[in-house]
Amino acid sequence: MPTEHGAVHLDGLTLSRWAEVLPASGLAAASGRWCPHCLRDDRASGESPYFRLAWDVAPATVCGRHKVRLVDACPHCGHAHVRHRGAVVVPGWCSHCGWFLGDAEAAPASPEEMWIARQVGDWIADQAALETTPSKEAVRGALETIILKLDGGRYGSFARRLGVGKSSVHGWLYKGVVPSLDAYLKVAAHGGITLTRLMQGDVAEWTPPDTNLQLGLLPEVGRAARPTPRTHDWGAIRLELERMLKLEEPISVAEAGRRLGVDDRHLYLRVNDLARALGERWKRHLRNRQRANREQAKAAVKAACRQLIESGQGCSLREVRQIVPGEVLDAVEGVFDLIREAREELG
Repeated sequence: MPTEHGAVHLDGLTLSRWAEVLPASGLAAASGRWCPHCLRDDRASGESPYFRLAWDVAPATVCGRHKVRLVDACPHCGHAHVRHRGAVVVPGWCSHCGWFLGDAEAAPASPEEMWIARQVGDWIADQAALETTPSKEAVRGALETIILKLDGGRYGSFARRLGVGKSSVHGWLYKGVVPSLDAYLKVAAHGGITLTRLMQGDVAEWTPPDTNLQLGLLPEVGRAARPTPRTHDWGAIRLELERMLKLEEPISVAEAGRRLGVDDRHLYLRVNDLARALGERWKRHLRNRQRANREQAKAAVKAACRQLIESGQGCSLREVRQIVPGEVLDAVEGVFDLIREAREELG
């Protein structure tokens, strides 16, 4: 939203409006995630890919628009945490190998995941229209009303309904503790109220749901499933790694682990020789690919500079970007050096 000085209200790009009623813990996703379909749409429209705020909200694990799960590993190198960790970060491209993150495949979302994504998406969008700052007092009053109408004011029964500790609900009502976002979502699901209205404390026109529709749709909202212990057949894993070493297109140890469903650290511990061989092969592949990318970018930049100089224009990054495709320039570091070298060679 522009101000009279032409600046932008950056708080609209954060969740700061909800700060009083939302604890910081449990809010941010543990890893940088993205929807590959959104990144592909950005690129196809000619716009620069960008990361959506909803992707960084922990409970939202799917894209509400494309109905697929968010991904957190590069489809090319298999590394996680590649969205924004690196000396040079270009939104939409892997900070480790430089390839496009929108090439990833994404699994379809479940109805429960879609409900959460819609609630979170609407909640983020609604903050721009907030007329008052949400308060703890309003939330506490809303919770008291919901507990009264759903469970006759018995907060122990309400805690069992949500699957949370009785002490948690006691803290919300009597100790000034605010619920986590997961807890808000559970209350919203069981109470048949939107996340936005709940966190605003807006229950003036709220009535309990007449059916168990919400409960049937979301039996486990916000409740993490306990992982089933797994055992691995290391003989079979060794054979599979030997096959992967012969693939025409090299893969990283992280990608091998992802395909096998094994943490790559365990591969180094249990089949160190094959893991190291995979890693060295991948590093050589990366070096060769980076070298090829640089040669391609160098030739494209030189051709663009020649075209600009012949037309009497300056050879700057801005002009070069109008000629050379973004994926060519974004795949390499030191674009300014390439432009400088091209100007020197062309005189």
